[in-house]
Amino acid sequence: MSRSAGRIGWFLVWAVVFCDIGTSVYYVPGILYGTPEHPGAGDRAGFFVVSTLVAFVLLALKYVDVTRRFPAGGGVVSVADQAAGPWWGCLGGQLIMVDYFLTVAISAISGMYYIDSVFSLHGNVLSATLVALGLLAVLNIVGIKESATASLALAVAAAIVDVVVMIAVVINAPPGLWAHFLEESHQLTELSPWQILVGYSGAWLAFSGLESISQLSPAMRELNDTPRKGMLAVVGSVLLTAPFLTFFSTLVLSQDIKDHQSERFISELGGAVGGHWLKLAVVLTASSLLLFASNTAIIGNYHVMMALVRRNFLPSTFGTLSHRFQTPYRAVIFSVAVPALILVFAGGAMDVLGELYAFGLLGAFILTSVGMDVIRWREGERGLKLWVGILTSVLVAIAFAVNLVAKPYATAFGGTIAIFGMGVAWLTHTGRLDAIIAKIPRLRPPQEFESTEASYLTVDRAASALEADGPANVLVASRGATRKIFKEAVDRARARGADRVFVIYVDEVPGLFYPQLAQPTPEGLTVLEAASTAIEAMGIRCVPVWGLSHSAASSVAEAAESLRCDTVVIGATQRTVLWTALRGKFIGDLLRQLPKEIRLIVVG
Repeated sequence: MSRSAGRIGWFLVWAVVFCDIGTSVYYVPGILYGTPEHPGAGDRAGFFVVSTLVAFVLLALKYVDVTRRFPAGGGVVSVADQAAGPWWGCLGGQLIMVDYFLTVAISAISGMYYIDSVFSLHGNVLSATLVALGLLAVLNIVGIKESATASLALAVAAAIVDVVVMIAVVINAPPGLWAHFLEESHQLTELSPWQILVGYSGAWLAFSGLESISQLSPAMRELNDTPRKGMLAVVGSVLLTAPFLTFFSTLVLSQDIKDHQSERFISELGGAVGGHWLKLAVVLTASSLLLFASNTAIIGNYHVMMALVRRNFLPSTFGTLSHRFQTPYRAVIFSVAVPALILVFAGGAMDVLGELYAFGLLGAFILTSVGMDVIRWREGERGLKLWVGILTSVLVAIAFAVNLVAKPYATAFGGTIAIFGMGVAWLTHTGRLDAIIAKIPRLRPPQEFESTEASYLTVDRAASALEADGPANVLVASRGATRKIFKEAVDRARARGADRVFVIYVDEVPGLFYPQLAQPTPEGLTVLEAASTAIEAMGIRCVPVWGLSHSAASSVAEAAESLRCDTVVIGATQRTVLWTALRGKFIGDLLRQLPKEIRLIVVG
């Protein structure tokens, strides 16, 4: 299949990444400010966000290179694997999972705090967050179709509201705002070097979500301009919003709000400078974006888990797919259960959650950055690009090292999970853990087919083998082994003088991230094997084709064109109302996307 069809361009890349990284501004100012019980950067928080901007921009440019070099995605896992070997890739997976766990927890409860600032939850913020996470788990097990266009709507709305809040601050700035700003800037000279380092290191929390662009590479239209333009838009958006909203919220809000409502600085800022309706606009966009970011982190986490399963670093039971929905339901449950437990043990306190954040985020950043330096060195790079990259690694390493000391809870929490995860990886890799799990009936993974390159073809490989002047072909798209459908296809192929029938099975992947080392599911192999047996028993050759896509309809339509088919044969839909609501209507979507000259035959 061509990369462009059904893929996203730079504007949608910006939207998806901004939906992730742009949410940080809703909770970072309050976490950086601190409380009387947990002192933080105080009114100087904005200065510390500014101190990280150069390093952030340099790291962002490095992630563009990561996206281009690894078109199958994978981010830190792929970079560390290529740079230092599979076990370092495994460690990268553990670190990014720690980051995802905290992102799920912080984003979800932060969204509820913003809702609570206008629509009172009567002290039940934590309970409401746990319910929301449960609903997200159910939606992901069913396979919610998270679209880039939904990201675009949320990102644009949030960016507009952020800009309106900043304009309102400038227009309605309280007396003494700029004098306060100058006073705080002068007092920076009174800070010790260690305090400056701690502030710089803590401010990296503002850039959580940067790594998501590297996971989007399989969904991008192309890998030349798309990641570069998308990242430039992300950088511009972050530079416009993060430092200014941090400055304004810490300098404008009253001391009482800063001490007791630090979880919702931006909505309180909107209310202070623009009244109730601006506060409501902030709440609606912030809460939607934060819950969306939480769901994105859940999707990202279970895709990392699936990658580790395929690399034999996690027990195969985590890769078990739901028979009905073809989603990794155990990995989804795990991706939600851990953040829920974190929230319960933290009591929903944002300052505690913020303390836990640094280890996984900066650990993943440092592995990615250093890994890229190693790869560039091996390739013979010795110019400015290499040395700027090394400088970036040093700046990230300083933040990571300082946080190891300054945030002991983060070090203990993240280090424990990473060490435990590496232990699980070793037991899995040696076969010991799977042997134990295989004795537990409910956890025993189903018997899977051995996937071989010869058992199926991709659309590109099948299309490359076509004769230039051959007859029109017939394509069967089926999720089941139905003889009536195969018989219809065989009859139509014979009428055209064709000696073969193409059968395609598309594994639909919910969300925006593609899994690593993708292979057909056991159900997909079962259908392709059954189709081959049935069709060849009718005296005609079967060409099994497999695809991976967020939209089965798009893949089937594109395959029909690539394989020069004039007829597509499908069965009557058996999708439930819930499936249709979350994943779309296959037949309707296929009819809209098939060229007019290709006939659609629905059997049954």
